[in-house]
Amino acid sequence: MHFDDDAVPMSLLRQRAFNLRWATLPPDVIALTAADPDFAVAEPIRRAIAEYATGGVFSYGPAEGLPTFRSACARVITERKGVATEPAQILAVDSAAAGMMHVARFALKPGDEAIVFDPVDFLFKASVEAAGGTVRLLPMDPDSGRLDLARLSSLATPRTRLLGVCNPVNPVGSVLTRDELRALGDFAVAHDLWILNDEIWSDIVYAPGTFTSLASVSSAIAARTITVHGFSKTFGLAGLRIGYVVAPSDTVFAALLEVSRAPTTMTGASTLSQVAATAAYEQCWPWAEAFVAHLAAQRDLAVERLRGIPGVRVRSPEGTYVLFPDVGALGVPATELAERLLTEGRVAVVPGAARWFGPGAEGHLRIVLSTSRGLLTEGLDRMERVLRAV
Repeated sequence: MHFDDDAVPMSLLRQRAFNLRWATLPPDVIALTAADPDFAVAEPIRRAIAEYATGGVFSYGPAEGLPTFRSACARVITERKGVATEPAQILAVDSAAAGMMHVARFALKPGDEAIVFDPVDFLFKASVEAAGGTVRLLPMDPDSGRLDLARLSSLATPRTRLLGVCNPVNPVGSVLTRDELRALGDFAVAHDLWILNDEIWSDIVYAPGTFTSLASVSSAIAARTITVHGFSKTFGLAGLRIGYVVAPSDTVFAALLEVSRAPTTMTGASTLSQVAATAAYEQCWPWAEAFVAHLAAQRDLAVERLRGIPGVRVRSPEGTYVLFPDVGALGVPATELAERLLTEGRVAVVPGAARWFGPGAEGHLRIVLSTSRGLLTEGLDRMERVLRAV
């Protein structure tokens, strides 16, 4: 379990890492873009895939997911997240993104409204709009990492049906406190809202910080909370497109299963992907814990380096492996800065544009840390040269 330069399979990344990453960029560009590890997945995952494939049988799986997969997920939610969960509450989905869309389609009818953080990952807005809804934005200060909870009551209307919660928060990197979670959850209960609760980053939390799962705060909140998980951030399985949704009741589970259309085979999670994810949950926590230790050191290096650049402000995230520095003082729009970093510095980052994270992201850049120390250092060197020259 090492994460040095030799552990980065660059030739394979150049062939296989799409979504703004190595396979989409010129060979002299360093990619610090999409939140996906640059490292090969843990050996037990590779073995599980190979052993299953050797059998040569790839039949249909159950619409709701393989029993072994659902059991593994329920154990993790119960033991690691502190929320008592049965396998019957787990719905396998073909990515956390798909799970978010299913939850939105369950909770919303055309014309309904959802409250989501700003800034936050664009998939919240995309999921709401796919269900025919519209979003209302709850501001989060990227520089403090705290929500403007005083604004909540003003955002609720007679059409509000859903509250989106992202914890830890992409791209801000904050981990919500129990008090913040209780305020959000109590608001949802009081206004009879469903909660789309994205906890895909919940394994990437840095000491001494701790993670609290929203459904663990109270039974009333748990009854309104539908939680989405995936395997891309912690275990590097983005290309296998596998995630799951945790339903709070049998009734909600049945409705989510119907909304997903998995019983028709129009959608559904790959059995091979479920085998890989099961191996991750059952055998790969030592790998994941070593990965988080590596990421903590990456975070500390990057924060120190960025704070040394005039005009750049950055908070040290409590979770995720993204940084979200404020570059507004440089006087250049973030989209233009990102373009200059690419063309002049040969380093790719994601600008804090409304299309990616909402209007509250303006004036920021998102930088991904899930690479080796050598690649991150070179990327920061290139960024510093460009930003100092602005």
